[in-house]
Amino acid sequence: MNFLAHCLIGDFASESTETGLIVGGFLGDFIKGPVPDELPVSLAMGVRLHRRIDAYSNQHPLIRVSCRRFPGDLRRLAPIFVDVIADHCLARHWSSFHDEPIEQFTQRIYELIEQDMQWLPDGARRFFGYMRKNDLLAGYQTWAVVERALFSITRRLKREVLNEQLALTARNELDRLEQDFLDYFPDMLEHAQGWVSAERQNS
Repeated sequence: MNFLAHCLIGDFASESTETGLIVGGFLGDFIKGPVPDELPVSLAMGVRLHRRIDAYSNQHPLIRVSCRRFPGDLRRLAPIFVDVIADHCLARHWSSFHDEPIEQFTQRIYELIEQDMQWLPDGARRFFGYMRKNDLLAGYQTWAVVERALFSITRRLKREVLNEQLALTARNELDRLEQDFLDYFPDMLEHAQGWVSAERQNS
């Protein structure tokens, strides 16, 4: 799952006044290794939820189906591409998963992250500034934004040679990838809610 999906999953699994699961959904991509002891309890749980969802999605049979839709040289990086495209599918079908309009949701998320800036490492702060300035979360509705995100992956990995094939495959397979998403994402939400509930009972 990518940023928009992780934030929605955190919101879905949160109690009414809780924000740590949401912010942790964003922060999880920027904390490697052990979760820092100094993080507030709810925020630490949000990071662990992010990791739980990543682990669960990596083994999910329907996500593996999505990954197999990418041929040849793209297959090794397919899980990352599928994560980004999932945010596009979520943004396109937003009203099926959340009552709050996406633009209102994303502004609320930015405000929540801003309130917890003290816990963000430098890389997360830099990316958050870019994300908020460009309203990247809501921008996933637009294919051009998604394609830029896909190309940023190949640029970071020095695999820009894949861009033409990646763009063509992503467009050609989008309808099938979207249907995969609609089939597996409700399971992600249910798994997150169950995991959080179990964690609370055991704490």
